[in-house]
Amino acid sequence: MKFIAAIACLAVLGAVCAQVKPHKHFRKPPKRLPVQNLHNPPLVPGSGVISVDITPTHTLSHLFPDRAFGAGVDSISAGEIPQLFAPINVSKMLGAGFGTISYRLYTELNVQDWHWNPIGTWSDAANQQGYFTSSANVGSKIVDSYGYSLAHRGATYDYGDSLAYSDLTDGDTGSYWKSDPYLSTAYTHDPDSQHPQWLFLDLGSTLGVNAVQIQWSNPYAVSYQVQYWTGDDPLYDPTVGNWATFPNGTVTTGKGGLVTLKVAATPVQCQYVRIVMTQSSGTYDTHGSSDARNKMGYAVAEVGVGSVDSFGTFTDYVVHSPSLTQTVAYVSSTDPWHSAAGQVLQSEQIGLDYQFQSSLQQHKPALVAVPMLYSTPENAVAEVQYLTQRHYPIQGVELGEEPDGAWVTPEDEAALYVQWATAIHKACPLAKLGGPVTSYNGVQTWADSSGNTDFLKRFYAYLVSHGAANLLNFVSMEHYPFYQAALDWTLVPQEPAEVQSIFDWVSKAGIPKSTPVIISEYNLSAAPDQPIVDVLGALWHAVFVGEFFKRGGSAAYYYQYFPYSLSNGGTSYGLIGMLLGNDADQILQETSQYYSSQMMGKLWCLPGDRPHTVVPATSGVTDTSGNPLVLPYALERPDGQYSLMLVNTDIAAHSVSVAFTNGTTHQYTGAVSVSQFSPKDYVWVSNLLSGYAKPDGPVEQTTVQATGTTLYSLPAHSITVLRGRVK
Repeated sequence: MKFIAAIACLAVLGAVCAQVKPHKHFRKPPKRLPVQNLHNPPLVPGSGVISVDITPTHTLSHLFPDRAFGAGVDSISAGEIPQLFAPINVSKMLGAGFGTISYRLYTELNVQDWHWNPIGTWSDAANQQGYFTSSANVGSKIVDSYGYSLAHRGATYDYGDSLAYSDLTDGDTGSYWKSDPYLSTAYTHDPDSQHPQWLFLDLGSTLGVNAVQIQWSNPYAVSYQVQYWTGDDPLYDPTVGNWATFPNGTVTTGKGGLVTLKVAATPVQCQYVRIVMTQSSGTYDTHGSSDARNKMGYAVAEVGVGSVDSFGTFTDYVVHSPSLTQTVAYVSSTDPWHSAAGQVLQSEQIGLDYQFQSSLQQHKPALVAVPMLYSTPENAVAEVQYLTQRHYPIQGVELGEEPDGAWVTPEDEAALYVQWATAIHKACPLAKLGGPVTSYNGVQTWADSSGNTDFLKRFYAYLVSHGAANLLNFVSMEHYPFYQAALDWTLVPQEPAEVQSIFDWVSKAGIPKSTPVIISEYNLSAAPDQPIVDVLGALWHAVFVGEFFKRGGSAAYYYQYFPYSLSNGGTSYGLIGMLLGNDADQILQETSQYYSSQMMGKLWCLPGDRPHTVVPATSGVTDTSGNPLVLPYALERPDGQYSLMLVNTDIAAHSVSVAFTNGTTHQYTGAVSVSQFSPKDYVWVSNLLSGYAKPDGPVEQTTVQATGTTLYSLPAHSITVLRGRVK
């Protein structure tokens, strides 16, 4: 999920290299099959037939452009609002043809609570600390807002800026990690054993382990187990291996304090060691007994992993340091307790009022986010109430963002979702709520007791089992399908299968087909160094959008709306976004995806919110194995015209005829608008951080007088939109 915010480049969650501006970050993706070229040697340029089925009963879906085509806005560097929203910038951004906006939530990646309204109340008001609820009262315009670091953090790294570190291995027994009280039985109404909380350490290499040392804080675990991972990597290969309990790793009568536990008679070779907790002492933490949440969950001050010799001497393998050089720790959840002193000033979220009242918003419905992983239900409810009182048009409300990037288990994510959704619906019954906002489709996780590793299936099963399936009004996720070191033309023809996998994943989870599917962020790759500024990015963009709406997708939000500067990820120079900017947020020029956005939002579709009918189209231009080289996407527009977007993925030009069928055959007749974008119109010139496009558009537009024998020329690697009437 995100953002024009300071970038942290994670090398397998190793070193962090910060750059000037915050950017969207990305998690290491699941392993995929090797990329294959799906095309045989290209056909000799020639003709083929594009067939469009306009039989009314064969309609695929409907889309409403203002609600279907969107773009995402995210966290920005503090103080950037005036530059980013300068009229000249807004005018250029609106020129791309997007309607709706998705408001992304960077604080979820940064392990921060979001004070969406700076005015609010603390649970411990006298000390400006505890749990914060922003005010739902409509007052002065909210221009900007900030995230707040959590006081009891357990994760060393995050998928934001990694501005903090873990309290578990910082060497300070006065600090501690504490799990989220909202995952305790008082809130979930499940036994605590159904939501075990855990921490685990990555020792960096395989070592012989036979002991752990735990400095418990309060509340401590009465029952817990010490485990090791049997596979290669529990984070990125969660289905290969399992957590095995050390021979002497089970504790059922924990007393807290400092514990040195010999978990095996002889050392076990392992790299990842986990402590999983299932029963809490219920003793109050350092914040006292004035708030019941202070006694819920589990708290650990320091963890050591190593070996004990025959004399009882413990050798610790863990590096304890108040920095990112510490031994890396991961946790199941984090208590959202924090203080006013934790305000993070490096980046900010655009104030809700500023965003909704800006000309960029266009008074159109937006997809908004509420904080969930590191906040409270009351804070989320207040946000939705505030937006409702302001009468801002809301398309949907996403609960949290990228739980898989925070390594949350699906049952814990679902338990929080039920609490938040129930509270929001009670206050605002008409709110459309959705999730789980995973960072990609097909997320897998550690197997449950039945061997199920599918995140979405388990998330939805929890909702069903708790009578809360009706609270999932839409399914949302992000889509960044390709993470390899180099992006090439073999990827574009693979995108239809990638899009199909989205809907397959939703279907296999048991979610009703009638539930809308939303992609709240998408682009070819989340890696900021990938050269998606090339024409490749534009063609991929057109294929993704065409395939997504052909399959009945509800809305898709391009990322990133704001101008973005080139970055170097070590392999190439590129950016995520449609507009190349400088450090002063001035737009220098468009990238290829700006033009593909224009072609879809302004030419393929009729701008506005009138319904468009998606109709089937097939391509007769194929390679020798029958794979389509020209991908067709057809719409019946509300102005009576049929528009056809043709993406030629081939290195050769082709000419095609177009046939419309509904029992009889029809053709375009009269004036047909032809819009094209190809390497003739746009070439990216690589020049390190000074790269540029020349030529840089615009989209070519001509008109032809069509007859039954008209052929339409499709340049190599091009997008063509035909628009006209059919008789």
